[in-house]
Amino acid sequence: MGKGARSRKERAQEQEQKVAQQQEQKGKRRLRKALCGLAAILVLVLLVFGLLYATGTLQRHMTAMTVGDSKISGEEYSYYYNMLRSNFLSSNESYLSSMGLTSSTLDDANYTEDMTFGEYFRQQTDSTIRVSYELYNEATENGYEMSQEGQENYDANIQAVKDAAKKSDTSETKYLQTVTGVSITMEEYEEILWKDALGKDYYENTQAKEYTAEDLEAYYEENADQFDLADYRVFQVFFDAEDEASKTAAKEKADAFAAAVTDEQSFIDMAKEQAAEDQVEQYSEPDGTLTEGAALSASGTVIDWVKDSSRKEGDVEVLEISSNYSVVYFIDRYRDESESVDVRHILLPVAKDSDEEAKAEVKTEAEALLEEWKAGEATEDSFAELAREHSSDSNASKGGLYTGINESTNFVDTFKNWCLDESRQVGDTGIVETEYGYHIMYFVGSRPTWESSAEEALTNDDYNAYLDEMDEKYPMEQNDKVIDMVI
Repeated sequence: MGKGARSRKERAQEQEQKVAQQQEQKGKRRLRKALCGLAAILVLVLLVFGLLYATGTLQRHMTAMTVGDSKISGEEYSYYYNMLRSNFLSSNESYLSSMGLTSSTLDDANYTEDMTFGEYFRQQTDSTIRVSYELYNEATENGYEMSQEGQENYDANIQAVKDAAKKSDTSETKYLQTVTGVSITMEEYEEILWKDALGKDYYENTQAKEYTAEDLEAYYEENADQFDLADYRVFQVFFDAEDEASKTAAKEKADAFAAAVTDEQSFIDMAKEQAAEDQVEQYSEPDGTLTEGAALSASGTVIDWVKDSSRKEGDVEVLEISSNYSVVYFIDRYRDESESVDVRHILLPVAKDSDEEAKAEVKTEAEALLEEWKAGEATEDSFAELAREHSSDSNASKGGLYTGINESTNFVDTFKNWCLDESRQVGDTGIVETEYGYHIMYFVGSRPTWESSAEEALTNDDYNAYLDEMDEKYPMEQNDKVIDMVI
């Protein structure tokens, strides 16, 4: 019995051990399954992360900049960057082509001696976003509500995108993504545009100043060197910079010339008599030594001498400039009273590769818009509103306004010629064709150039002073890693 009992006991223990081993193996299998599941999930997460990273989706939603407490996503930064770059390319197409630069080679080319075009676009993007958010933050902090004019302008811009998308037979979001090169939705675009519009509207209606004639006169008196012009004559005596004897002889000749000058006519006569062989043709003409209307806002050895406040008619000086001694005769300094004009315009662009039929369609559209304006109130304000709604120029938000246009203004000839036509009267309208498209024109009026320049400079001074305060209030920080990934 004892042996049988031990045998049953041993069998029971063996059975218990077997059950325990089976349970242990089941537990290990469950653990392996769980670990495999976790590994699969981890792989999936990494795949999704990699996909989002590779397509730029992740970076676009990371914070690229902060302005105060406002966060700017990589997507929004990319939008601003692409639009600034695109506008630069379209506005400077002829210049860039002459320099042999294309869209693909531009960014690495030098914009200045110390900056590439890519770095310039980055700098401009930072500045544009900063200003936009500083003004927006101020507007919201002060509980500002968009003006009716601002709202209408915003609505018109949004509607223009919707109309363009419809004309292109595509969705609004797809149209925006094609135009901006960014995966942006219509709702995101509306938010970006709204913030920018609200901030600008706030500044224009609560901070911008209007200046009286007395304000402009006072500003001119304080900053006359920015606006005055001068007339003077120059006779040059050249020398070999590496030959001391040549330099000494040139100085003696220049000093003798200056000492012999008694008036302006004597200066003209001696220049003709003492001209070097390669100067005879130039100095034989009475105006060969003459410089008229030199802007004193410039700088340089001659200009710095000319704009000295003690300068008076008949003053003569010998100035060393590089490889010559220049004998300078001062004639006059004066305020620029020449007329400059202000105009408004609506630009309807024409693509450079457009055929005559496409151009004709745009011209017909321009004519229809002009007739629409004439059939309405036909005022400067109503024209400005039409410009805000329809113009493709960068000054559309200002009602298409250009101020201070004169002969020296760097505008396309056909545009400038229309503006400066002597027969032009306040309220005149017309349609002008340029390389950019068709411009519907409105003549605002004319005034002295110094006055127009002073108002523009004073406006900029006040605006920049305000932004300096905002820079202090809303510090900017950039996430260079994100920015580098999205531009």
